[in-house]
Amino acid sequence: MKKRFQIVLHVLVWLAFGAWVLYYINGNKALTPHRVLDVVVGLAFWLLIFYVNWSYLIPKYLARNKLMLYIANVLALLLLYGLVKSPLDFYLFREFNPNMKAVFTSERLLQYGLGGLVLVFISSGLKVTGNYIRNERRNKELENQKLVAELAFLKSQVNPHFLFNTLNNIYSLAYKQSPETPDAIMKLSLLMRYMLYESNDTLVSLQKEVEHINNFIDLQKLRLREHTSLQFNVEGDIEGKQIAPMLMMTLVENAFKHGLVSKNEIGIIINLKVTDSELHFSTANNISTHKKREFGGIGLENLRQRLKLLYPNRHKLTFEEKDGVFYASMKLYFHTPKHT
Repeated sequence: MKKRFQIVLHVLVWLAFGAWVLYYINGNKALTPHRVLDVVVGLAFWLLIFYVNWSYLIPKYLARNKLMLYIANVLALLLLYGLVKSPLDFYLFREFNPNMKAVFTSERLLQYGLGGLVLVFISSGLKVTGNYIRNERRNKELENQKLVAELAFLKSQVNPHFLFNTLNNIYSLAYKQSPETPDAIMKLSLLMRYMLYESNDTLVSLQKEVEHINNFIDLQKLRLREHTSLQFNVEGDIEGKQIAPMLMMTLVENAFKHGLVSKNEIGIIINLKVTDSELHFSTANNISTHKKREFGGIGLENLRQRLKLLYPNRHKLTFEEKDGVFYASMKLYFHTPKHT
């Protein structure tokens, strides 16, 4: 809807501008075909300059801080404009304008150059201002969404049920004087510390996220049966990579929350594959065959919304239920993928 509104607005503005130019050129004189053609040809070139700068030069060079390349391409565009427009005007309108005595004149080339430069300034100003407003709006949405995500995560993870179960398990270990007790307490401490203090940044180390998942899994193992199958596979180099916090944990928590309910269980399988260009995180867990499941829980919906804001056009999230197994897959692209 917003894209359509933008297109309609652009069309209306250009039509109004064309009507004003036609009125300005024509004045009180009779409207003639050559005057209309002059306006149409001029508008066609202005549209070309405006949208080449708007849709190509600004995103490719100016938005990436390649200022010198941007200026060079703008100058090349204006030069091409003058070299094409000057002979076209000469052969189309010289019989209606006695002052046109040569194909190229410095006065006309300067006029075309200045006119084109004004269009470049206008399109650049509008584009940069629009991008700034959108970025400010998105940043505010990200801040609000981050607060909502943190609250939703704390509500689903740091809840009395999870804490009581973990503390009961730790108490049981302590009662038996198990040597695993100090390690369990330490992992719970690290888990709480990370969730409450270390995941407040927009991006965090992928290594820390993997550590956090491992600590969570280790605590969950305290309540699992010995024969329960549990796999966490990491493939690729995770050093130096960054990711928005708690995205993978949402799928991990969902796997433990809804898995381990069947006698013929596959357990829980978690896979993380990292390349230079993308991250692929997936989970597979058995689900109850007696209860109808919908792919729209608070945690998963929250994850979907966060991905839209944090990784626009750079993510893919899918869910599938097959033969009593729930599959979740999340792909994050470190760079915007090229569409062929």
